[in-house]
Amino acid sequence: MADEPQLQRSRTEGIPRWKLILWAAIAIYAVIFLLVNSGREDVNFVFFTVKTRQIWLILISMALGAALASILPRWWRSRDR
Repeated sequence: MADEPQLQRSRTEGIPRWKLILWAAIAIYAVIFLLVNSGREDVNFVFFTVKTRQIWLILISMALGAALASILPRWWRSRDR
């Protein structure tokens, strides 16, 4: 059996197939969600108002949420020291 050529491992060999299917479904859903929400909305920033597409509102909100989720725990831990 030592004479058999060793097969190269594929990148997805260690990942269960259902996880790949789940991530693909989430990605497809996210793209459809963004495309369906392409209407324009007014956003009031207290001192001025901007009319922009819902796609940008969603993406900016996600980016702000990710930034706050990353920064606030670090700030809170440093404050406790």
